[in-house]
Amino acid sequence: MLTENKRIFVFDNIKALLIVLVVIGHAADYYTKESDVMRMFFIYTYLFHMPLFIFIAGLFSKSAILKDTFKLEKVANFLILYLLLKILYYFTLNTWFGNKNYSIDFLTEDGVPWFMFAMAAWLCIARAVRKIPYWITLPTSLLIALAIGYTEAGDFLVLSRIFVFLPFFLLGLYIKPKALVEELQSKTLKIVSVGILLTIAIVIMTQIERIYAFRNILSGRNSYDKVRGLESITDDLFAAGAFLRLFVFLITVSMCIAILALMTHKRTWFTVLGERSIAIYFFHRFLLFIYHHYGLNEQLEKIFPNAWLSIYLFTFFVVAILLAWKPFEMILRTIEKNIAKLFQPKDTLVSKKTI
Repeated sequence: MLTENKRIFVFDNIKALLIVLVVIGHAADYYTKESDVMRMFFIYTYLFHMPLFIFIAGLFSKSAILKDTFKLEKVANFLILYLLLKILYYFTLNTWFGNKNYSIDFLTEDGVPWFMFAMAAWLCIARAVRKIPYWITLPTSLLIALAIGYTEAGDFLVLSRIFVFLPFFLLGLYIKPKALVEELQSKTLKIVSVGILLTIAIVIMTQIERIYAFRNILSGRNSYDKVRGLESITDDLFAAGAFLRLFVFLITVSMCIAILALMTHKRTWFTVLGERSIAIYFFHRFLLFIYHHYGLNEQLEKIFPNAWLSIYLFTFFVVAILLAWKPFEMILRTIEKNIAKLFQPKDTLVSKKTI
């Protein structure tokens, strides 16, 4: 995160928090059917973690989008990472684990690789609308996000998630990082932020049975008729779907602002997790697959019958930290550099070889 040659650590720190929540959230989701605590954790984190991640992605994609020459290598890089993840999961689940029902479909995705494909799409969309005023693009993207829930776009080309989360990416694109940092210094905002986060946590803890029925609205991939909780509050699903998403967006934005306001601006031991968040994201699900395929939690439960779930979640907290180890980052950097070479002008490559 560079501004005037000085890195703004608050955004790396927030990305560190978010990527740890992504990893632990995916680990927790294996047990949301059995544990109220896991349901509470899931709902609370899914209200903000991906929207805030996407907002920050937009915040620091300006150079790729707004310059005269569009950085197509960035788009290509995300598409290649998407394809690599799809192939990695196929060989892991189908070939290694022997799950012959698992097939590979490059046009449809409901799991972790979706973010890579969506990033490529957001870069292209933002490039296409860059000259249109924000007061047109932001409301339009919001209306599309509300409308997409009435379709069956779903996981095909990750269309539903692309358009549901597009407003957050565009919002990041239009905001200047330095100006945002200055606005976050308010002591009043910090006090209000604590109140917001605590209030939402208390509501979720006391109403988890009712709230969990709405979990399908949080992923961005489901149409409104798949949100089970809507049926319990109204018969008019058509009108209720858009209002529910808008209500969730308001909660999401308030939580995102609160977390931005409360995060430390100093470089810390965990800042590096934010700097290398893509590597953590890329590799973590693969390790979760292996962990559960070999039934390691069954062994953990036998040894620690009262504490196994906490140990399990802590294990994947440690996994997130370990995946910030530089060699994992270097794998993705090597891919990125090789893709960038493909987009360099031939005369540039020739001159480098001559030197």
